[in-house]
Amino acid sequence: MDGKEEDSVELNAKLGAGQTATAVKVAEKGESLHKVPNSNPSAHSNDGPLWAMLPKDLVEKVFAYLPLHSLFQARTVCKLWQNMGISNNLVKLRAEAPSGSPYFPVFFSKGNERGWCAYDHVVHRWLHLPPLTFLPCEAKCILAGEAGLLCLNQSLGSTYSSICVCNPMTKSWKALPPLAHNWEPGITHMVVDRDQKAYKLIVTLTHCVESTHVFDSQQNRWKATSCLPPHFLLWGRRSSAFARGFLYCVALEIGGLNMEGLIAYNVHTGVWTEVHELPRGMRDDPYVLSCGGRVLVVAAQKNSNRRLTSIRIVEFNLITKKFIEVTEMPQNVMLEVFRCRGGWKPVAYGDKICVASKKTLQVAVYDMVQKAWYELPKCPLNPKVDVASFCYGPSLQSLS
Repeated sequence: MDGKEEDSVELNAKLGAGQTATAVKVAEKGESLHKVPNSNPSAHSNDGPLWAMLPKDLVEKVFAYLPLHSLFQARTVCKLWQNMGISNNLVKLRAEAPSGSPYFPVFFSKGNERGWCAYDHVVHRWLHLPPLTFLPCEAKCILAGEAGLLCLNQSLGSTYSSICVCNPMTKSWKALPPLAHNWEPGITHMVVDRDQKAYKLIVTLTHCVESTHVFDSQQNRWKATSCLPPHFLLWGRRSSAFARGFLYCVALEIGGLNMEGLIAYNVHTGVWTEVHELPRGMRDDPYVLSCGGRVLVVAAQKNSNRRLTSIRIVEFNLITKKFIEVTEMPQNVMLEVFRCRGGWKPVAYGDKICVASKKTLQVAVYDMVQKAWYELPKCPLNPKVDVASFCYGPSLQSLS
C-alpha cells in the first residue's frame, strides 16, 4: 500500500473526519468537499448535484443503515446533508436498523488532547475516535460505558465529585443529580434499555459497608437499594459484568477465611445474591466479564517479584453455579504482549476476549470458537493510556 492509499485508509477510519470514498479523492486533489466534480452533466440540475435533490426522508432511510462513522462522513458531502442534523426520525430509523459489532478494546489517552482509540474487528483496524474535548475539563475518569454512552467521574474539589454521562457522537453531555452524600465510587456499571431508550447506572459506595444506588434516566433520580452481605466488600479491580438481568462482581470476605467469590446483584429486585467461592489460582487481580451471555473470570498469577507468570480464564456456569476452566494464555503470547509487566485489563464481546496491556499497548485475543490465541496490531496512541472495561458501539442514544 503506497502513501496515498494509507492516508485514505486513515482518513476513512477517523470518525467525523468528513470524507466519503468520493470525497477522499477530491480531498487528495486539494479541492473543496462541497464541490465534488461529476463528468456527467445530466447528473446535475440548475439547483446543484443530483444527490442534493433527494427527498429528506429517502436520505434518512439510507443514512439509517450506514455505519455511524460513515454517516458523519456522508454529512459533509454537501451543505444540505450537513444541515439536516440528527432528526428524531433518523434516530428512530437507526434504532430499527440492525446494529453492527462494537469496537474493542478501547484505549483512552491520559494527555490533554483527550484522544481515544478502539479496534474494529470487522475491518481489522484501529480507529481514532472524536476527542472528548467537548466535556468539562474536570470530567476525566471514565467509569463505564454502554450502547454508545460514556459515564465519567467529574471532580468538583478534593472532597466531592459527581457523575456525568455523554454521547461522543452527538457531542452532548449532562451532569446527573448529585448523590445524597460524598462518596468514593466502588463499582460503576451502565445498563441500557434500547427499546425504552433509557439507561440505568448501578453504583456502589464505599463506606463501612458497601451500599448500592441506582440512577434511572427515565425518572432522573437515584434510588438506594441494598447493601452487600455482612462482612463482604467488592474486590477484583472493581470490575463487573451484566448478564441475564444480574450484575456480577467479585466480593472479598473481611475477617474469617478471607474468601474471594463471585456475587450477583439482581437489577430488577435490587438484592445481592450469595457468594460463590472462586477457584484457587483465580484470586490475584480477578476481572469479571460477560461474553455472549456467559460470565467469565480472568485472573493473573504473579511471582514473588510481582511479575506476570500466567493469565487464566474460567467460566461461571449460571445453572450449576460451578466454575469451568476455559483457557490459559500461552507463555509465548504473554512474553510478546506483556513482557512480564503488569497493568492489564480484559474486555469481551461475542466470542472474543481481548486482554490489553497498558504498558506495551499490545493486545492478545482469545477466540472462543476457534479456541486459539492471536495478537492485534499495537494501539497507535501515546504510551500513557487507560484501557476501558467495556466495548464502544457508536450510537445516537439520547441522554434523557
